Amino acid sequence: MSVKVSVIIPSLNSINYYDECIKSVMNQSLKELEIICVDANSTDGTLELIKEYQAKDERIKLIISDKKSYGYQMNLGIAAASGEYVGIVESDDYIKEDMYKRLYEVAKENDCDIVKSDFFIFTDTRLDYEKVSRFDEFYNTRLNALEDFRLFWTDGINQIGICRLDLLRINQIRLNETPGASYQDNGLFFQLFCFAKSIYFLNEAFYMLRRDNPNSSVHSKEKVYMACLEYDYIRNFLQKYPNFESLVAPICAYHRYGNYIFTLERIDDKYKKDFLKRFREDFMKIIYNGELKESLYTPSQLCIIKEIVEDSDAYYYTHICPLKNTAKRSGAVLRVQKQLSYRLGFELLKTKSFVKILSLPFRIYQQIRNFRLERKIYESLSAIDEKFILPPLEDYMDFGEALETKKHLSYRLGQALLKNPVLFPFKIKNIYKDFKAYKNAPKRIDFKLETISDEEYFIKRHEEVFNYTPDFKNPKTFNEKLIHRILYDRSEIYTFLADKLKGRIFVAGILSGSKDILKKDSPLYKDIDSLKEELLKTNECKYLPKLYGIYENIYDINFSILPDSFVLKTNHDAGGYVIVEDKKEFLKDTKHFSESMRKLKEHLEKNYYLIFREWHYRGIKPRIFAEELLKNEENGLLDTYKFHIFDKNDIKNNYIQVTTDRFDNYQRTMMTSSWEIAPFNFIYEIPTKIPPKPQSLEAMWDLALQLASPFDYVRVDLYQNKDKIYVGELTFTHGAAMEQLVPSEWDEKLGVLWNQKRLVDVTK
Repeated sequence: MSVKVSVIIPSLNSINYYDECIKSVMNQSLKELEIICVDANSTDGTLELIKEYQAKDERIKLIISDKKSYGYQMNLGIAAASGEYVGIVESDDYIKEDMYKRLYEVAKENDCDIVKSDFFIFTDTRLDYEKVSRFDEFYNTRLNALEDFRLFWTDGINQIGICRLDLLRINQIRLNETPGASYQDNGLFFQLFCFAKSIYFLNEAFYMLRRDNPNSSVHSKEKVYMACLEYDYIRNFLQKYPNFESLVAPICAYHRYGNYIFTLERIDDKYKKDFLKRFREDFMKIIYNGELKESLYTPSQLCIIKEIVEDSDAYYYTHICPLKNTAKRSGAVLRVQKQLSYRLGFELLKTKSFVKILSLPFRIYQQIRNFRLERKIYESLSAIDEKFILPPLEDYMDFGEALETKKHLSYRLGQALLKNPVLFPFKIKNIYKDFKAYKNAPKRIDFKLETISDEEYFIKRHEEVFNYTPDFKNPKTFNEKLIHRILYDRSEIYTFLADKLKGRIFVAGILSGSKDILKKDSPLYKDIDSLKEELLKTNECKYLPKLYGIYENIYDINFSILPDSFVLKTNHDAGGYVIVEDKKEFLKDTKHFSESMRKLKEHLEKNYYLIFREWHYRGIKPRIFAEELLKNEENGLLDTYKFHIFDKNDIKNNYIQVTTDRFDNYQRTMMTSSWEIAPFNFIYEIPTKIPPKPQSLEAMWDLALQLASPFDYVRVDLYQNKDKIYVGELTFTHGAAMEQLVPSEWDEKLGVLWNQKRLVDVTK
């Protein structure tokens, strides 16, 4: 039998609905079907039921999935399919008898890649007819989504249609294999519509979509970030196809918005504040990348995005908390109005007559005196009893209104008066002007400041830090060349090596003599989550601290298998570390432990690129890892030796930055290759005291030069303890290209030492 349609039924514990579902497929009037049941080891009898029907109908294939993932199960089904077209039926839904006969007929008659039809949504108490498209002109004609983007606003449910198997196979379309069953159909929809040459909508309804299954993902309050993962997956897919990426990315952003709003309504209250932070971070990226197309959104949608991007906490306390916690106190606005800035500004605004002008100094004095008295009373009461301590402003229901109160003219005037009473009279005109502009500003989102290009950002920043306008395309100084590298040398190798985990693979490879470590088939090009075994192998390299574990989030850290001392780090940024010198004490001190976990969580959620626009940090997948804590004989932390390598042939043209007490009393000295104090420093004045010369300095030079061999300039960070040397990391944009040289002429002198060659050209 030649199979016309392969029907995939993914399932997990669907016994209450499965009988009706599979019978509706088996009884289709189109008999040339294969029915691929992909079950994730159900324990409620679903698996046994499938086997019963398999014995009765030879068209049924059973695949038992080793993962409980809708995306993974669907991929197994697609791989096993042999039909001309593929259909999907969810295990709690069912279909009308003529569905596949009618869809297949239309597909063949019109030579279509995809055919979709209207459908029904049902519960025990209702039945609603739903149209696949609100545009009537889309029915009964061949369409192409890249020619008419309105197709992306048609219903994204994939089960209501069929698609050509070759469309999936040729374009290597796969679903995201995240755990469970949440949102993975979104990615399938986007891929299908981007690649399909011909799409057809039929104004007949066959598919019965259930909406009263209590186990359905649409009802789950615990699945918080699944939409985020799915839309990251879609965005990564688009990145591979420049021919339609810029066209579809704004549509992807719009659908992300809709799903994020739905998620916000669906999830448990305890997750909403953290989810809004993720919402903010994702839309900051979208805005920066120019992917927020305002014409797609309503004014109210744009206002929501603006509020969340400006301050997600304020949005939470203003819009979410009041809906869920009406007992929460008000009072934030009143507290702002009682602040001295507001009170002084209010007195100024009341001064509209000659008598009021004369009394103004007295009234200001009175307000300051009253404020100080109130403050003294509050501090005394708080010291006697904690119940008098006021909560933070953000804990009030009207926190958002309080933030708006700080923008009032009263507050602005009072704040300026307190800041500088002497210059205040000269600032009044500008304060009024700024306030008037604020009041008259249209109530719509303005993303212009967010979309400043990297080049504009660096020019502005350079003017502020170095007091001149640079030419980054023709760089002369050391810092100009660093920014030239950021802007115009965007090799993915920099991203790989800025990742502290992948950097270990590079170090181990180079030091073992590998000549292929930077080539396209290198492990560096693989996803970090597939490299666990490779990363643990780097423990064989004697120059690397021991790696104990890699974690996706703080909840994955298994402290029971970690040694007594270690350091937890994030792989994608700076400052993301927690030092654990005594595990038992660390776990016992609940306050310190929770603060440490909060710190790691915050760093994990941070996109380090957004801080200083260092491009190569942008694409690193954030992870936490546990690593050996390096200590010296006195049980102190090791000093750092940062080798600035400009010239592999003449060691005199390279310098060592010696960093002592790097976590506490930070000190920095620049040294020459002959261990003399260099005639310059970064930021700090040139010290006079020579730091102790490391015992293995010659070996450290050899190691640094070896690791720097593929690059025109790199900073190699090493640690040394007696005769043991450890590699910390490789840094390609020292100090984020904003550290001034002391004296300043050394910025140009170091620039002369750097014979710059773009890595994107060298590695072609």
